[in-house]
Amino acid sequence: MNARRRWWIRDEWRNPAYWRESGAAYLYLLPSLVILGIFVFYPFFSAFRLSLYRWDLLRPPGAYIGLGNYEYIFGHRYFWRALWHTFYYVGINVPVTLFLAILVASLLNKGLRFLSFARTSYFLAYVSPLVAVTMVWRWMYNADYGLLNYFISVVNRLPFVNINIVEWLRDPAYAIPAVIIMSVWRYVGYQAIILLAGMQSIEQQYYDAAKVDGASGFQVWRKITIPLLTPQLFFVFIISLIGSFKVFTEIHVLFGGTSGPLKSAETLVYYILRIGRLETQHLGRAAAASVVLFGIIFAFTLFQLIVTQRRVHYQ
Repeated sequence: MNARRRWWIRDEWRNPAYWRESGAAYLYLLPSLVILGIFVFYPFFSAFRLSLYRWDLLRPPGAYIGLGNYEYIFGHRYFWRALWHTFYYVGINVPVTLFLAILVASLLNKGLRFLSFARTSYFLAYVSPLVAVTMVWRWMYNADYGLLNYFISVVNRLPFVNINIVEWLRDPAYAIPAVIIMSVWRYVGYQAIILLAGMQSIEQQYYDAAKVDGASGFQVWRKITIPLLTPQLFFVFIISLIGSFKVFTEIHVLFGGTSGPLKSAETLVYYILRIGRLETQHLGRAAAASVVLFGIIFAFTLFQLIVTQRRVHYQ
C-alpha cells in the first residue's frame, strides 16, 4: 500500500492524533456551522429550488417550470435596467470610497493634532444608524429647503455665478449620484480606520532605510506604504464590493419607499423586492433574480481572489 499509495491519501490522515485534533476543532466550530447552515446555506439552496417553480403568494405551491423564471427576467427590460444601475453604483462608489479612504488614512497617520478626535469623527458616520443617517441626507437633498441647495443659493450671490438648483431626489439623472455621495460619506471613515491600522503596523525600519536612500515622501508612500498595505486594501475592496452590490436601505429610505423617480435608482436588490413582494408577487422570479445576483457577486469575488491576491504582500 505504501508503494502504491494513492495521490489523494495524505500522510497525516493515517495519524489518529490528527483526527482527534481535527474533531476537537470542528466541535468548537459546530455552533457557527449550525447558524450558517440555518441562516445562510439553507436559504440559498431554498431560493435556488424556488427559482425553478412558478410560485407566487396567491397560489403556492406552483408547478415546476425549470429555467422559465430565468428566461423571464433575462427578457425583462427592468431587470437589465436594474443591473445597469447596480454596476453604475458599484463602479463609482467602490473606487472613489477606497481612494478617499487611502488619502484620509494617510493624513491621519501623520500624527496631527487632535488625532483621536479626528479618528472618532470619521468613524462616527459608519456607526450611526443607517436609517437615521439617510433621513438626514434626505433633508439635505430637499430641493426647496435642503442644505445643499442652500449652499448653491449662497454661491449664486457671487458676481458672475449662476448655478442651477439641483433636484436631487426628483430628477432621474441625479438619483444614483445622490446615493453614491451619501454612501461615500458614510463608508470612507470605516475604510480609513482599517487602512490606518494597517499603516501603523508597518515597521519603522522600512521608512528609515528609505530616508537614508534619499527617497521623497511620495516615493516612500508609493513604494513602501501602499505595497505593505495591500492585505488591508484587499480586505476593504472585497467587503466594499460585496456591500455595494447589496445596496437597498439607502435607496428605500432616501426616496420615501420607492426606487427613485421613474425607477431611476432601482438596483438588483430593489428589483428583487419589487417583483417578489411589492407588485407582481412572483416569488419564483424574485428567487431567480437573487440567484443571478449571487452569481455576479461570487464571480467578482472569485476574480479578485485569483487576480488581486498575486499583488498582496503579507511580509
